[in-house]
Amino acid sequence: MSDAIQSILSILGNLQNELIGFGFTIVGALLFYLFRPRVKLIYGRANHSRNVVSVPSPDPEEKSNPTEIYVEKFFLQNSGRKTATNVEFVLSAYPADISVFQPRDVQYKNVEKGNCLIAIPQIAPGELVAIDCVYLNQIASIVSSVKCAECLGKSVPFWTTRRYPNWVFLLLWALIFFGVASLIQITIKLLGS
Repeated sequence: MSDAIQSILSILGNLQNELIGFGFTIVGALLFYLFRPRVKLIYGRANHSRNVVSVPSPDPEEKSNPTEIYVEKFFLQNSGRKTATNVEFVLSAYPADISVFQPRDVQYKNVEKGNCLIAIPQIAPGELVAIDCVYLNQIASIVSSVKCAECLGKSVPFWTTRRYPNWVFLLLWALIFFGVASLIQITIKLLGS
């Protein structure tokens, strides 16, 4: 048994340079695979507003009719490094009005069960698309699905202002503290000399 192990080790010892080269090739291929350009679709809802407006009736004796206006903004972003093609953004109900910013060739379709399909031909890497939906006296929709030819979308929380993790603020305050301490120290040295 030990002779077999020794013969295998001697063969591997003779192939040491080839095995190291093979290892570098495998590691290089894995790194190229991990860092390849790909599409990453993320989406979320950033803000909304609900307003009730009294619409006066033409007859002064009749009661005015309240109209509920609900506005919602969705964001869709390709955070990857490759262009997303044939993007489909599906809402559970068809809004009274939809607008997509930046203006582009977008198709709106009423698909099965009253769902609203917003078809966007392509989204460039890093591009952010805003979708504004207005609902009049109807229930607001939810995002049913987001997908493109390359991947499925992932829901993330969107914020209208930039949000940083707590450690960034702690680091910022520490830098401010040490900067002020350094200025005080420099001022004391200048005054003392």
